[in-house]
Amino acid sequence: MKKRGVCLLLAVLTAILCAPAGTAAEQQGEAGQIELEVRGPAGMALQRLTDGSVSSKCSFSEKGTVEVRSSEGFAGLYLIFDRPTRWTLVHQDGGGEARGQNGFLHEYLPLERPEYRVELVLPEGAVLCEVQAFGQGTLPARVQVWQPPCERADLLVLPTHADDEHLWFGGALPYYAGEKGYDVQVAYMTNHWGEPCRPHELLDGLWTVGVRHYPVVSEFADLYASKESLEAAREVYDEQAVTAWQVEQLRRFEPLVVLGHDVNGEYGHGAHRLNAATLLKALEMSGDPAVFPRSAALYGTWQVQKCYLHLWPENTVQMEWGEMPLQTFGGKTALEMAAEGFACHASQTQWFEVRAGGKNDCRKFGLAFSAVGPDQEKKDFFEHTDRGSTN
Repeated sequence: MKKRGVCLLLAVLTAILCAPAGTAAEQQGEAGQIELEVRGPAGMALQRLTDGSVSSKCSFSEKGTVEVRSSEGFAGLYLIFDRPTRWTLVHQDGGGEARGQNGFLHEYLPLERPEYRVELVLPEGAVLCEVQAFGQGTLPARVQVWQPPCERADLLVLPTHADDEHLWFGGALPYYAGEKGYDVQVAYMTNHWGEPCRPHELLDGLWTVGVRHYPVVSEFADLYASKESLEAAREVYDEQAVTAWQVEQLRRFEPLVVLGHDVNGEYGHGAHRLNAATLLKALEMSGDPAVFPRSAALYGTWQVQKCYLHLWPENTVQMEWGEMPLQTFGGKTALEMAAEGFACHASQTQWFEVRAGGKNDCRKFGLAFSAVGPDQEKKDFFEHTDRGSTN
């Protein structure tokens, strides 16, 4: 676990930094944000829910209703929750619909027709951070309209912590998800529920670099005691449980290619090392229905075609993220977009940076596992795969 930042002071800055640049076409006919009146139980004004900060939130100790109204009809609502929450949207005509089934923290809700008043019926324990409304037209780039996790992924990326996906895997996300439009799934080995700003930083960073499938976050807490060594990580995490989780991700998402950490933990982080070690085991186990039969029953078995690990010393490849201008991002390089994605993790930026060089070079990988033979061109993770140019 990395050092904690002061989330309250960083939230607004993060929102500004992490609005991804859009094309000229995206800026035409943009849906305007609509001024809202928001009231809670007993008519209490809740304007802090419209201040643009995820830090000024409202908690509900019991079931309650939030009324959202405007003198101008709105075509969609953008809600930000502190934790995944199932709730009910009540329309102005009295009809209701269940929402929150996908567990999204950031969720945009298009409405069938413009409305002037709706109610959000929230359960006990709900924590709502932000309510925004928009008119008709193209949404601003900062509004996150997430797709569910992949049915089948081209690329599965397995960071340990929120921000690792940008620091150590460099331009992989903006290049493959944003530019090439591949189905990219990110699954985090640990969660940061104890640091309220970091789940929002995670989503803002992914959205900035073009990931559109909602991430998976495990039930393993980010434990500082795991930092010092692999042995320390094994003392605080159940290695068998982590391996089972890895196998489940491989079976669930059926990726062609998997991207994982350095076996030495980049800067020696024990949880990074445990993530890599259990992934290498999982690659050998995921095709055997007798191993971890629960996930085999849920998803079937799966054999990954290729797995690259950061800084793996054999079958090496250097991805030139810094030399890849991306049309999707207005000509910015994959490395520049990785840096923009990391900038969304404002609680971490004083300790780390995206690097193209040195011992933590985010361009350097090695083919640690392959069912399709070694690389030849060594410039594309998908070489020799079903999506590669050389088959």
